[in-house]
Amino acid sequence: MSKDFFKVIFIIAISFLFSCQKTKLTAKQLLSKSIDAHGGLEFWQKVDTLSFTKKTILYNRKGLKEKEITQHQSFYGGNFINGKITTIGTDKSSISIIGNVYTKRVGDALISISNNEMKSITNAFKSAYYVISQPFNLMESGALLSYKKDTILNDEKTFVVDVSYKEDQNTNTPDQWTYFINANTYLIVAAKVFHSPTVSFIQNINFNKETPFVFNAERESVFLNKDGSIDYLRASYFYSNYKVVLKK
Repeated sequence: MSKDFFKVIFIIAISFLFSCQKTKLTAKQLLSKSIDAHGGLEFWQKVDTLSFTKKTILYNRKGLKEKEITQHQSFYGGNFINGKITTIGTDKSSISIIGNVYTKRVGDALISISNNEMKSITNAFKSAYYVISQPFNLMESGALLSYKKDTILNDEKTFVVDVSYKEDQNTNTPDQWTYFINANTYLIVAAKVFHSPTVSFIQNINFNKETPFVFNAERESVFLNKDGSIDYLRASYFYSNYKVVLKK
């Protein structure tokens, strides 16, 4: 073969390499695409009320059901600090934060709330909202994102993005989050979190598309061993009855 032929091949290879480098997405671009896939940030910012039913089943190490909890969760005004979480069943109870007024009920009884309980209620709402508001909350919270690598998850290419938060940087054991974004749909298909001393891997099994948004419908959470292998199934989550009311 002639030198010209190899020269052409070399130029094509270099051009392809530079093309790949130019088209490689950043962590923020991946997040933007994921937000669009889940319904769009502009539309999300118009949400006034979001409500749904969440059933949680906890398992012990032997695989036996430890506990089952069904809650109706509502968030008002597009943020976690206004809303109501009601536990349904024989142990009916509720907590709410409405206009900075904290309320707790067990059965029909209104329970007085200490300052520590107010902090506990705030954290419960913050955690509940964090789960349901992804990927939008990653953008709104100003999380620090780092695109780490690509991996194969359930036989599909997936982007891996590490997430950290400025407010956690001064703590001794900050939570360490990793999100997995499907390369074809840009939906968040899994998350891994190190919450000392455990590491959990939460996989989104099914999605709900009955509203203008793509929400979780079914998730599974497993504890991981130090080598990354699965220890045991800790929880299953089922979401239903989504309702979204937009601001007028």
